[in-house]
Amino acid sequence: MISCIVTPMPNWPPKLQRPCQPMNPSLLASKPTEVPPIPNPLSPTPRTPISDPLSPSAYRSVSPVPFHPGTPQIQAPVAPPSAPVGNVISVTGTGGPDLQSGVAMNAGTGSRPAPKRGRGQMNPQAPSGARIPICQMCGTPIRGPFVVALGKSWCPEHFVCANNRCQTSLVNIGFVEDRGQLYCENCYEVHLAPTCSKCMKRIKGDCLNALDKQWHPNCFICCYCSKPFGNSSFYMEDGRPYCEKDWNELFTTKCVGCGFPIEAGDRWVEALSNNYHSQCFKCTKCLKGLEGQSFYAKGGKPYCKIHSRD
Repeated sequence: MISCIVTPMPNWPPKLQRPCQPMNPSLLASKPTEVPPIPNPLSPTPRTPISDPLSPSAYRSVSPVPFHPGTPQIQAPVAPPSAPVGNVISVTGTGGPDLQSGVAMNAGTGSRPAPKRGRGQMNPQAPSGARIPICQMCGTPIRGPFVVALGKSWCPEHFVCANNRCQTSLVNIGFVEDRGQLYCENCYEVHLAPTCSKCMKRIKGDCLNALDKQWHPNCFICCYCSKPFGNSSFYMEDGRPYCEKDWNELFTTKCVGCGFPIEAGDRWVEALSNNYHSQCFKCTKCLKGLEGQSFYAKGGKPYCKIHSRD
């Protein structure tokens, strides 16, 4: 791309000029011509996702003209590209980050509640006139002593570990409920408790499901700041999870004007080796919008024609 250069003139202000075609160095001394109004280089058409957001076809860079004190210079916007542009990092090519939700334990899809633990309570025969308990295992009325646990009743001989190879009585020891079945604590921890994908230890309490794996809630953390995600969502980048704060800080393109990320679908301007939301690209002094306009660069900042003289 050929940079646009303004030749200093005896009379102020200098006339704007922009070459219409490649120029021979010998022609640089020719008389400058005034620049007609420059159309808005940004198409209002919604952004079309691209497979490689960093490919040359995605956008064109505008190289600033070297600045010399006292000489206003033009930064001419590039011609409209053949396809809608957008300068937003996208891992999946869908125009936005790959957002996955790490759901809080015990709440909603993606989590597995901690197993219920307890001890059975032995009760004497139900008093006369009272409701006769029904055994949870055999489904028959219990006429003698019975065990109560988790709001249900069992015949004492049926209140045993659900593991067929164990069948240990749970009357005098603790039990663990998993998917509606009661197990002794040893069988649950050895055979049923899921393994944490990070520490590789058995998960005996709350279990978090994320990325098709199981985790201790305190083991599923941001790979950058090491904070647990808790109820928060997380972003995936190169197969690694990040919290929203760190993902935005590390991977998003930010507007120099407002400091906020330029997101998928946002109109944006690339000028002076920086990126701006279209509404943030303004004259540094009067704040007049410069989108689609010629402007002057002073100290690496954009100015309108009037305030470039200050």
